[in-house]
Amino acid sequence: MNESLSNIERQLRHAVESQRYVEVQRLVLAFCQAAEAHARALPPGDPRIVEITEMTRQVLGWTRAMVQSGRASLVLQLRQLPKVRSYLRAPTPVPAVIRLEA
Repeated sequence: MNESLSNIERQLRHAVESQRYVEVQRLVLAFCQAAEAHARALPPGDPRIVEITEMTRQVLGWTRAMVQSGRASLVLQLRQLPKVRSYLRAPTPVPAVIRLEA
């Protein structure tokens, strides 16, 4: 795989794990641009294009899942703080609904 692409992926994963979301945005763009440039440099029909596509899907899927869980974790941590709790509305409970159509 392209060295630049691998380097950006490492930086992206580190930024996600460190919850540096502004840097994550920058690196996601850089990763996608590097992946596209690498794929365009290959001849049409080259099997490495499929590898680049799959790698991009995997990295972006992982990034999305980790960012969502990281942000959810931060919200839960904030809800634990007594001072902050008074400023946050409690989540609206979702009523359980069962519907039978005959």
